Amino acid sequence: MEKIGLKVRARAKEALENREVDEVMGWKKGEFWYDVYPVFITEANEADDLIWDAFCVNNLSKYLIQKQKENKKVGVFLKGCDSLGFNQLLKDNRIDRDQVVIYGLPCVGMVDPEKVKKEGLNKGLLEIKRSKDEITFVTKEGEKKILGRQFDYDKCLACRYPNPVVYDELLDTEIAREVSEMDRFKDVEAIEKMSITERFEYWSNQFSKCIRCNACRNICPACSCEKCVFDNVNAGVSSKASVDSEEQFFHITRAYHVAGRCVDCGECTRVCPAGIPLDQLNHKIMKDINELYGKYDAGVDVSQDAPLVTYKLDDADSFTEHGKGGK
Repeated sequence: MEKIGLKVRARAKEALENREVDEVMGWKKGEFWYDVYPVFITEANEADDLIWDAFCVNNLSKYLIQKQKENKKVGVFLKGCDSLGFNQLLKDNRIDRDQVVIYGLPCVGMVDPEKVKKEGLNKGLLEIKRSKDEITFVTKEGEKKILGRQFDYDKCLACRYPNPVVYDELLDTEIAREVSEMDRFKDVEAIEKMSITERFEYWSNQFSKCIRCNACRNICPACSCEKCVFDNVNAGVSSKASVDSEEQFFHITRAYHVAGRCVDCGECTRVCPAGIPLDQLNHKIMKDINELYGKYDAGVDVSQDAPLVTYKLDDADSFTEHGKGGK
């Protein structure tokens, strides 16, 4: 990843020096070994601060919406999951493709700091380096190398698009990695085996943790409305009362709002401070859409119509006589 980091800095510097773009968006290292955050730079010398390491997990596509309002041409580094979000924003007419230059980054996966802490490997940790599936833990006492992906985010373990699906320049060779459909929806199986009562209790318990910080909505590339219905006082649904019915209403409404548009980047679950497995809810809807209407991955192909905005006489359903499905 260090070699690609050099390419990231060099490309950003070149783009700004040649005025190919007005700004470049990437990642910058924070104070701690796991601390990385998105940053916009406008000067070529600032490119030296950009990084590419095992913690550049933030999906940068959503941040482009604000820059479009400023009428600036932006260069942005996008991983596979980021590029899916970019395509969905493009499909929703939230960004102008001509105003963005995409530098694609094949991604081997990002390290979950919580998994590192759980194994007690964070004590005295100064830095984590990654080369493909080999992770090096650097401390004052020396280095410890571990081969495998046991420290990856769960969403990275199930990632089917490690390479950007859209880019203007690809900064490294593509990665070959496949995930089966069974592995993709493995987290849904246990929920589907529950009774209706068990399922209701499970989700009621999960949603009761919600503090309505809106982090899931704010990070989601499929949640890009100019004004969310939950922020619209005239809609009559903007209450933030701390009662179960309010939390359930918010999350179920949001899940159906992004149905057929969720790109499965997993950012909603990652940023949730309460640890609600929102990706499980999204996966269930994705699984049903795939079974009812055929295989569809949001964000992969901007020219393909989404199933929930396309009507066909042979659509599978359970509420009309002509439906061919068994759902």
